[in-house]
Amino acid sequence: MQSLLFVATIPTQSRDWADFLARAQAKLTPTEDEQRYAGSFVRLAENVWLLDVAKSAEPLGWLTSQAQVVGVPYGLLTFDNEPQWLPADFQPQEWK
Repeated sequence: MQSLLFVATIPTQSRDWADFLARAQAKLTPTEDEQRYAGSFVRLAENVWLLDVAKSAEPLGWLTSQAQVVGVPYGLLTFDNEPQWLPADFQPQEWK
């Protein structure tokens, strides 16, 4: 497995979603000294992250563990190869 999509189901309780996002953001925002997983994930939409687990599996662990703690349902769609964006020079922008 090279990469995967982590897709969370946004719960009806907005407080649960806000709690999940706050927990995930705290873990996924590296400090200046901690760049070991930089470039290993990109948030594509409000509830979708593309993870390059070949670079680092840490973001996958953080997202799944925080989803389980808060009770946010999620699914994983795995890919055997690195994503090949078309056209070739396209790079997705981080969703904010």
